[in-house]
Amino acid sequence: MPGPLKDYWNEFDWELELKKDDARISTYLQELPRYIDLPSEDAVIMKHIQERPELVPFGGDYRDSSLAGLFDGNADYEEEVSFGEDWQKRDGAEFYIVLGRLARLWAQHFALLSGRDETVAGMRILALYGKLMARSADIIDMDEEEYPALRIAIVKRLLADVNRLLGEFRLFGSRFSGSGTKADFHFEHLMLLREKMLKLLEKYRSHGDGK
Repeated sequence: MPGPLKDYWNEFDWELELKKDDARISTYLQELPRYIDLPSEDAVIMKHIQERPELVPFGGDYRDSSLAGLFDGNADYEEEVSFGEDWQKRDGAEFYIVLGRLARLWAQHFALLSGRDETVAGMRILALYGKLMARSADIIDMDEEEYPALRIAIVKRLLADVNRLLGEFRLFGSRFSGSGTKADFHFEHLMLLREKMLKLLEKYRSHGDGK
């Protein structure tokens, strides 16, 4: 979690670190097929990531990175996400719930796809839904009024990924006419969610400048 120096970061400092976190995850996923059959493949991939200076997190501490869970040999991936009591009332909860429902609906439709191009595009959409849920969870996990600049940066990342997902659905619906109705359904609900994200961003900025 944030340390003493990060207490003074502004939203642009946080945004840069979040982009680096995304890049580390992307690199991991790109490297995984090459080493998946090797013993200790995670350690090999992590070594390659650490050798790239542009991916080194602030302070060189990878424990605060989203990669930490990927390389934690004791991690229990069967465990359900738990936010504690009354989490549904916290900022980000509505995003998480709605995105989870939309992702579930898309997964059901994805299971019916047969063409390679459809499958690849459909998987890209599922991955974006997962990423958005993870960012929403980051907001839920934060205490109220904690790190306002980080909250602003996370919501900005949410908006950027929602915009990307909207584009994916527009393209999907135009390329695969049989899925047009489904794509339009998701597009419309994401537009409503986007408006709520914009309102949350406005709320955070009105409470402080995010230094």
